[in-house]
Amino acid sequence: MFTSPRYSLAARLIHWAVAVCVLILFPLGLWATWRAGANLWDDLTNTLYAWHKTIGFAVLILMVLRLVIRLGGTLPPNPPHLAPWEINAARATHLLLYLLLFLVPLLGWAGITAYPALEVLAGMRLPAMPFIAKGEALARFLFDWHANIAIVLGAVLILHVAAALRHRFIKRDGIMDRMWFGSN
Repeated sequence: MFTSPRYSLAARLIHWAVAVCVLILFPLGLWATWRAGANLWDDLTNTLYAWHKTIGFAVLILMVLRLVIRLGGTLPPNPPHLAPWEINAARATHLLLYLLLFLVPLLGWAGITAYPALEVLAGMRLPAMPFIAKGEALARFLFDWHANIAIVLGAVLILHVAAALRHRFIKRDGIMDRMWFGSN
């Protein structure tokens, strides 16, 4: 089995923190949207949206930190046994993931700024996104894009997880260990 230097501890912690957040955000967003669509506006719906906005904004902050770490550090080398198509597919998928993990929360933030619905947990408010006008039509447009691009993000994440599991359980080549914790 291939053993390679791992990603930095900071990169691994942020990777898995974002993964947990996204796993929480999808059902929260779906549940809140379903309740709103059924015109169930109550404390539960408001709490679901508050958590969704809070965690979504946390993902945005984590992604900024992740990008800073990625740009400022070195990546583990690609193992020699990977085919060029695997390296290119991994690069393209990671680039797309970074783009989507920025774009989805930015669109959500823009939408809640336009609506405006910046309240989150414990009476706190998110800052308004600069240069976003207030208006329900704009908010709906932004929320539609937020939802549609989140679906694309979900599909790309499934591809990413499938590739990681392929390396872990089928190829057994140690690639996944670069982002995992514990001994090789």
